[in-house]
Amino acid sequence: MPGGDMSDLDKNRALVDWLRYQLRQAENRVQELEVKELQEQRARERARAEQSWKIQPKRSGETAMLHRGGCCL
Repeated sequence: MPGGDMSDLDKNRALVDWLRYQLRQAENRVQELEVKELQEQRARERARAEQSWKIQPKRSGETAMLHRGGCCL
């Protein structure tokens, strides 16, 4: 190591460490985005269900009823 420079081996070890760090960061970001995408998909499905309509058939002595998707009846 003339002049205090790092050897090629040390430089490449440092590079490997840096690349592993970058890979972990990228994998964590992908995982965060997958969770976010799943949450958004569930929210879209829930919103679609809330906007839908359901028909409760007519039964003896009762009238048919129309319910919103989020109705609890």
